[in-house]
Amino acid sequence: MDITIVAIIAGIAIGIIGYFLNRTMSELDKVKENSEKNTIRISLVENNHIHLTDKFDLLYEAVKDLTREIKSLNVRLAGKKDI
Repeated sequence: MDITIVAIIAGIAIGIIGYFLNRTMSELDKVKENSEKNTIRISLVENNHIHLTDKFDLLYEAVKDLTREIKSLNVRLAGKKDI
């Protein structure tokens, strides 16, 4: 009789431990899945950042060239007005 009670208590304890272990493993699986998604998203954001930085550099150079051209045109227009 004593062995039966110990076996029942041990079975209940193992069941409880198994339940919480299962929940923990499920949560870890979710964390791993979210971590993989976030890693992919971070990689995309870094890639977009590099691409946008390159585009801003090109835009800066284009605006600088345009500014020079406008100044040159203004100088030529001012010279024609004097004549």
